[in-house]
Amino acid sequence: VCVCVVCQKLPEACILFARIPEDLLRLEPKISNFFNNATTVQFDHRIMAYITTGAVATTWLLARRLPLHPQAHLAVNTMLGVVFAQATLGVCTLLYFVPTPLAAAHQAGSLTLLTAALWLMHELRRLPKVV
Repeated sequence: VCVCVVCQKLPEACILFARIPEDLLRLEPKISNFFNNATTVQFDHRIMAYITTGAVATTWLLARRLPLHPQAHLAVNTMLGVVFAQATLGVCTLLYFVPTPLAAAHQAGSLTLLTAALWLMHELRRLPKVV
């Protein structure tokens, strides 16, 4: 089953936990659902996207108030922009039934987000050590 057919009803599915799919754990053994059940894989992917976006937004909010190096502020701002671009690409990829260019852009977006996070971690090394 194509993922886009399973979860193409995105506006309805955007409500965080209002609707948990009925066939989420239909396969036996249960662990195989995380690899072979398109509904479970897509649901987990969406939940991970919510958690990642929330974590990056929280990091950005906290970093705004800190006296960080300008490069660290640039890195955290970049990370916020990339995470929202990545979420938008993910939504568009589903809505347009997973066209290859959008799917590839979504894959590249994940690497861009990882790069931005590593850049931020590198910039945070400049902070003085607190004993």
